[in-house]
Amino acid sequence: MLRTVPGTPARLLALAALAVLAALVLAGCDAAEDPDAPAPDDDPADEAEEAEADEAPDGDDAAPEDAEDPDAPAFAEDPDCFGVELAGLAEASVTCGTVEVPLDHDEPEGDTIALTVAVLAGSEDDAGPPTLVLGGGPGEVMVETALTEPEVQETYLGEQDAILVDQRGVGHSDPALDCPELDDEEAEAGLDDLDESLDALEGCRTDLAEDGVDLDAFNHVANADDIDAVRRALDHDEVDLRGTSYGTHLALHAAARNPDGVRSLVLSSPIDPSQNYLDTMAPGFQASLDRVIEACEDTPGCSQQVGDLEAAIDEVVARLDDAPEEVTVEPPGGEETTDTYDANAFVAGLFTLFYLPDGAYALPALVDDAQAGDLEPLAEIVALVEQQLEGLTTPGMQFSMVCSGEAPGFDLDAARAGVTSDVIAEHWLPISAVGGEATDEACERWDVEQAYDPEAFSYATDIPALVVTGELDHVTPPELGAQVADALDTAHLVEVPGVGHGPLQALDLFVTGCGDALVEEFLDDPERPPEAACVDQMPPFQPLGELPDQPEGP
Repeated sequence: MLRTVPGTPARLLALAALAVLAALVLAGCDAAEDPDAPAPDDDPADEAEEAEADEAPDGDDAAPEDAEDPDAPAFAEDPDCFGVELAGLAEASVTCGTVEVPLDHDEPEGDTIALTVAVLAGSEDDAGPPTLVLGGGPGEVMVETALTEPEVQETYLGEQDAILVDQRGVGHSDPALDCPELDDEEAEAGLDDLDESLDALEGCRTDLAEDGVDLDAFNHVANADDIDAVRRALDHDEVDLRGTSYGTHLALHAAARNPDGVRSLVLSSPIDPSQNYLDTMAPGFQASLDRVIEACEDTPGCSQQVGDLEAAIDEVVARLDDAPEEVTVEPPGGEETTDTYDANAFVAGLFTLFYLPDGAYALPALVDDAQAGDLEPLAEIVALVEQQLEGLTTPGMQFSMVCSGEAPGFDLDAARAGVTSDVIAEHWLPISAVGGEATDEACERWDVEQAYDPEAFSYATDIPALVVTGELDHVTPPELGAQVADALDTAHLVEVPGVGHGPLQALDLFVTGCGDALVEEFLDDPERPPEAACVDQMPPFQPLGELPDQPEGP
């Protein structure tokens, strides 16, 4: 099986410690078809121009009149919001449309592509610049999820407008780098080994190329320039950029390339763009797993229930290595699935747990179940995560970004050096196409030119940032966030104990409303350190198999 990094796992909130049943937590869109609601363009077009925009949603002749920026890209409103049926949003509070940008920003008169944009109107007219929310992955589908998931909207709805973008190659943006070869159920069932998975990846690349898609144009640099193009198309002098995981990489890169258009940065699970994050993924998984093993040993309730957690994991891996087991599950709200669990699938399941805010709490009990012969609780969680993510990530976008950026400089020896466990060395590294031994081969198959070198990256150091890390973050270890904070003149570093990937969302799970309050306090005055008092209510990490009581939030 070809293992990659899920595109948006930080949006998954666990509902219970042992079930860890996830619900999507994404982002929203803005605007207003109500004439009294704020429109994305500060200088509204006349009625004739609006009629033309309605007739040409793809962006032709739909650019707003902008005396200060006559070369601003066009924003073409789409009153039907791409045919998406809204849920939890009043039509008057949402504006959807497309922004036409150059395929290659160095050739502005050349071919163009269309980016999907949605804007959610904030509660206050004069709340400051809008927040432009950047998806993770790379390859997270933002717009449709935000329009259809009320839980997602709650994360980003506030006083300011929230701008959501499907990045180039993603979602309703055109073209989209979808890979049905990797998603097809029949094909998936037949992908029993890495070679077959790589063949499916190469088949996707071939199909996209035959459709005329220039995959070399989908890279970090172009993606960053797109963000400023969206800001200009919506006629904003500046925006606050907010991202999780890859979204932080994009935010920092966009700020570095166009600093005048960025007021502040909100970075959850940050990636240091000046470092090759692929080198740290396997060591990050090792460090997070070691931390849980150590905490279980030091916690009487955990050690009494599970015993030696590391030995228990080794025992399950050895058993499944010798005799894989078939597991059938039907997660609540999901579909029944039957999977064959070998040692690789089990270790990949442990990796997935760290994406969930309370996954580390549940890990010892799930391993204990597996050791007793019951893989169903873990398999149920993994199946639900995969079903929730279906259609919400874009594999082609992810491989284009990784293979044109970090993969050429990936140091596999450095990654191996950070792994001390045979479990990870033998059952995660060999099958991982992002940060593992399969990275080089996958990128040879994807075959794109390098467009970005982390060593050449230079920060825009004078933009204030809120930097939030999770103690058990296995994909973007907290050390990366500390490096980002050190590189900036004004950075407010908040370290959240006991949680993994997506610490801002995790804060809302453990301390009601804490993540939202932290962001709000920062955006009120980005230069001033937020008090972050609610973060102090986070309990120290103790893997008890159940969540601690949730304190009252701010």
